Amino acid sequence: MGFHFGLKSDTPVEDNPSLPEAAEKTDALVATDSVLHSETSESEGQTEETKGKWYHWFEPGTSRKEKKLILKLDFFLMIYMIISWFLKYLDQTNVSNAYVSGMKEDLNLNANQLSWFNTYYNIGVIIGSIPATILAGYFRPRFFLPAMDLLWSLCVLFVYKAQNAQTIYALRFLIGLFESASNPSNHYLIGCWYKKKEIMRRSNFFVLAGIIGQATSSYIQSGLISSMQGKNNLEAWRWLFIIDAIIGIPVILFGLIFLPDYPHNTTAFWLNDWEKNRALERIKEDGRVSHKLNFNLKYLIPVLKSWQIWTFSVGYSFWMLTAGNYMLQFFELYLKSLKIYSTSYVNNFPTILSGVNFVTMLSTGIICDLTQRRGAVCFSVGLIVLIGFIITATTPVDHISLRKAGYILTGTYGCYTPILAGWCNIVCGKNPILRAIAIPTMIVVGQIVSTPYQQHVFPSSEAPQYSTTHGFYYAIAFTACLLVWTGIGIPLLERHFKRRDQIQFDRNNSEKKNDQDEEQEDVVSATVAF
Repeated sequence: MGFHFGLKSDTPVEDNPSLPEAAEKTDALVATDSVLHSETSESEGQTEETKGKWYHWFEPGTSRKEKKLILKLDFFLMIYMIISWFLKYLDQTNVSNAYVSGMKEDLNLNANQLSWFNTYYNIGVIIGSIPATILAGYFRPRFFLPAMDLLWSLCVLFVYKAQNAQTIYALRFLIGLFESASNPSNHYLIGCWYKKKEIMRRSNFFVLAGIIGQATSSYIQSGLISSMQGKNNLEAWRWLFIIDAIIGIPVILFGLIFLPDYPHNTTAFWLNDWEKNRALERIKEDGRVSHKLNFNLKYLIPVLKSWQIWTFSVGYSFWMLTAGNYMLQFFELYLKSLKIYSTSYVNNFPTILSGVNFVTMLSTGIICDLTQRRGAVCFSVGLIVLIGFIITATTPVDHISLRKAGYILTGTYGCYTPILAGWCNIVCGKNPILRAIAIPTMIVVGQIVSTPYQQHVFPSSEAPQYSTTHGFYYAIAFTACLLVWTGIGIPLLERHFKRRDQIQFDRNNSEKKNDQDEEQEDVVSATVAF
């Protein structure tokens, strides 16, 4: 039995098409990169009914029954995504928290091994992201994603037993491998259940959970230092990994019970028959389909040529190359290097950066939904991040207040992940294969280019100034590239390819109409001759 990239479903693409016709329609969707959607302008959604309203959760005209369906999805689907990603992000920060809270001294780690912990984790994410998302589209996510959560939790638990850096290297690789399913697969699920006008805010709320996890890890570590040090002859930093693994148990159970799979195959007990049918209709109304993903290599080449793949991969790579997602760690290392603050302060004060990240992410999600001007939002945020990096790069280490301000300003960086993922979800909406590949590819390419970059440009031994490697100056350069590409480049490309495919769509319709007219003339001629 071979695997192939394709589409398979019990639900027809249109009313009762033949199998060859359905295959031709699928090929056409892939070939045109699935950018023909009902968005007609950047100001989409500003109808007469929405004018004067600051914000609305449901689109105008949504019936009470459909609102109930959306609220159910928001609760059961989004709750799982939020708590699972919260837990994953808790793990992404607990290594740096543990490192500054006794791990370095207990395991006799050298200055660069914290960077290698991140590197091995990134390698796991790189290898696993694309296959994991495709498998989540092939198997039922209700079983696949909790299985990945279980394996992830076991690997996190085993870190508490580590006695050397090599053991942690292996575990961090496996943690990254099993965690790789969470981010792209959840974004893919959002695109399967929600309309494109509903996607952006859900993407933001999903990623916001990571920011909460980032901040919470520091407070958990601080509490453990004071309450768990020496408990059962274990250092406090080891308890952090035990607790993270235990928290994973209810997440796994919640996913097994409540995840709804996909609109075309859901068996969720909390959806009635009308809601299941309406979920499918909503996706069709949005110009998209819900299908099981199979694997056929003939579909792979057109997908790889699509503009969405490389456009968003470049954007996400620029974001990763700013090293903004490591700023919390850099902030902690800076405060520790001053040798004037307690361990609790070093763990807790940088969470201000997470608070800035939270507010920025929430507000930009709302603004993107209201205005549909994602490029303008990206450009504006990029300017703030750029100012933060300039302050951090040029301010001497002993100018503590100004240096802190620079780190805190860079906390606005996090909104790029949900904006780019939601944006990619929207412009790939008609083609589930393209969505299943484009989103994880974006993340993988970003991880590939940033992993050696972070290792060589921001090694832990060069903290906090990274003066020899000129780390923060590289961050300034890539932040400038990021704001230009996401603020100007992607909107221009989106409009170009939308116009191109609209012209092709109109041409195909015109040719089809001409063919139908010719067939009708032939029928008339034959009738007259008879």
